[in-house]
Order: sequence, then C-alpha cells, then structure tokens
Amino acid sequence: TNARGVYEDHIAVHIMAFILAFARNLHVYLPNQLRGEWDSLGEQGPAIYLPRATALIVGVGSIGAEAARHCAFYGMRVIGVDPRVSVTTEGMSAIYPAEALDDHIGDADFVIITAPQTPQTQRMMDMARMRKMRSTAILINIGRGASVVLDDLAQALEEGVIGGAALDVFEEEPLPAAHPLWKAPNFLMTPHVAAAGGFLEERRRTLLADNCRRFFAGDELVNIVDKANWF
Repeated sequence: TNARGVYEDHIAVHIMAFILAFARNLHVYLPNQLRGEWDSLGEQGPAIYLPRATALIVGVGSIGAEAARHCAFYGMRVIGVDPRVSVTTEGMSAIYPAEALDDHIGDADFVIITAPQTPQTQRMMDMARMRKMRSTAILINIGRGASVVLDDLAQALEEGVIGGAALDVFEEEPLPAAHPLWKAPNFLMTPHVAAAGGFLEERRRTLLADNCRRFFAGDELVNIVDKANWF
C-alpha cells in the first residue's frame, strides 16, 4: 500500500505558490532584491493574467485533482491528461488520454506535472517535448524528478524555448552544485519540500492503523499499489 491521500492539500498549495510567483514576477523581483536592484519591469506588469491562462495538469490523481480545483478558483481554464482517469474533476474543463499530451501541451500557459514515476513518465519532458510548449509557458514539476531531463531544461531556459520553470523534485538530489540550473534564467526551485505541512504524522498513523485493522480482519486494504503500473 501507499500513502495516497495524505499530501494533496499541501502539494496543491505549493503548486499554486509557484504559479502565483510567476504570475506576479516574483522570479524576477526576489533576485533583484538580493542584488539591491530596483526594477519595476516598466509597463510590462504581471507576467500572466490568470483568468485568461490555461493550466495543463499531467497526472490527474488526488494531487492533480486538488491542483485543478485551486487553479480554477483563480479563474484559470484547466485541462488534464491521464492514462486512467477519463472523467473531469472539480474545476477541470476537459481531460484527455496520456497519448494526447503532445496535442494539448501547446495550449497551456502552465504545464504542471503531478504524475507518478512509471516507465512512461521517465524523462517525458525532454527538449523535443519542451519545444512543443508555448515559448512563454511555465513548466512545473512536483511529481517525480525522473520526469524532467534537467540538462534539457537548463538549455531550454537559456535559449528561451520556454518561459520559465519551477521544480520541487529533480533527477538527482540534491541538485549538483555545478549544474547550470542554479543560474538558469526564470527558474524557481525548492528542495523536495512540496509535501511539507501540518498533520502529516497524524494522517500517516491513521492510515497505517486503519490498514492494520483491515489486515487482521481480512478486509481489503486501503491504497493497494498497482505494481504493474508502479504506483
């Protein structure tokens, strides 16, 4: 079994923090503050007006569904892709099968990866797929680090292939000190902390105790892992 259902509220808020940071240009203003620079970006204003933005959620499990609800609250149009979920969740206007990702990735201002690590999702975001995104789009990954090819991402940011990125998980953790992502433009990172928040130990204990009771009673367990699909 796994701990599905324990983390989605905390992680969805973390996703929204990344979105709001880019929407309000904090990825520019915070580094400027550390350098002692005052630059209001002229008449550019907010980078992205969320009520006219589209979010594409890759992996519509409990975390993706909660992220969709948050995005919709801010007026965003939300679409999703998932290999097993075919019904839209709250706030989501459309959902497509996983093989339709390339057909819709160019529609999004934010591409949000909440998918688990599987053979199909490993290194799914490489340079070829990033080139299918809008040049102004933001890539967010709080799923699994193996989903995004870090060297390709660094190159995409340097060359302006995409507008920006925010990662909480990485192919290699900690991110190596010499990796170019540390100095890449329009990049935000957190050190694998998106799930941090209150009541986690209580939730884990409750889930574990419930499954122990179910096990000894011979009842079906909660959150049985589908080993063929890795989660």
